[in-house]
Amino acid sequence: MVSVIVPVYNVEKYLRYCVQSIRMLKTNVEILLIDDGSTDCSGTICDALAKEDARIRVVHQKNMGLSAARNTGIQQATGEYLLFVDSDDFLNPEATDCMLRECMTGLPVIMGFYNNYYDDRQRFEPENCGDFDQINGSMSIDRFLDLVPGIGGGCYMMAPRFAVKRDFLLKNKLMFFPGIYHEDEEWTQRMLCAIEEIDVTKEFFYQYRQCREGAITGSIKPKHIWDTFTIMERTQGLMESFQAGTMQYTYLGKRMAQMLLGNILNTRILNKEQRKTAFSEMERFLPLCIDYFTGLKGKSTRFCIRLFGIKTACYLLWGMRKIVNVLHR
Repeated sequence: MVSVIVPVYNVEKYLRYCVQSIRMLKTNVEILLIDDGSTDCSGTICDALAKEDARIRVVHQKNMGLSAARNTGIQQATGEYLLFVDSDDFLNPEATDCMLRECMTGLPVIMGFYNNYYDDRQRFEPENCGDFDQINGSMSIDRFLDLVPGIGGGCYMMAPRFAVKRDFLLKNKLMFFPGIYHEDEEWTQRMLCAIEEIDVTKEFFYQYRQCREGAITGSIKPKHIWDTFTIMERTQGLMESFQAGTMQYTYLGKRMAQMLLGNILNTRILNKEQRKTAFSEMERFLPLCIDYFTGLKGKSTRFCIRLFGIKTACYLLWGMRKIVNVLHR
């Protein structure tokens, strides 16, 4: 059985559609709706859905964030495998059933792909999955991590693209880190560095709703920047558990480079004092990841940093980005 964990917070507009897509699965599932202190009608909708379908269980808890809601789902689940679905997104039932059949291989982690769904246009666009579109079946984690794109390569390692064995998560203490944005980035890298083999399917099973009003990914706030630094610090600790030159070490270096590049671009929203702290944090992590800046964007950023230093490079890159945005209007 597969436990589908759905954190719920103020998504009354989308919740029924999300749950209905899960109910259409032919796979044997239980559906865990974790109401994380919703202040709209989402909690009431959860209870109504549970009355309609015996496979649905509801847990109401005070608002503690997405990570805490997922952790509650992991603790409450009874299925062999877990699948995470955000309550404003939905599944393609047929493709999801095909993906979940891969659980029969017994590997701890199965990965699939997602379509971006644009509500305003009612349009689906497949994600950029890089070299993974040539792969189908099991592979060593070394080969997998070598295929994960570097900076700006797409195919982001978001938690909902994976079906994961519950026992594997508990054995390796792979709970979500609470209280931060970008919790997927922190969790998936720990999870991927804990396995030896992974199964990759070609199913675009997950439907990722874009441009939703009120979504936490909709705008950058200072907390996004500070939380990214927190994740980088945890990534550094994880890197230290692997020898330099191993695929895990290289993968984590690439991940840190990608996060640092994101913060370089986002730090422009900070005030003067906040920027001073951010520049100091960047200097601290830079030696660990500057050699992993890849692609045109990454290499040009590395050149600017080495030539001018992190602070001046940031101002130059902000100016260049502003010019590009103006030209594309």
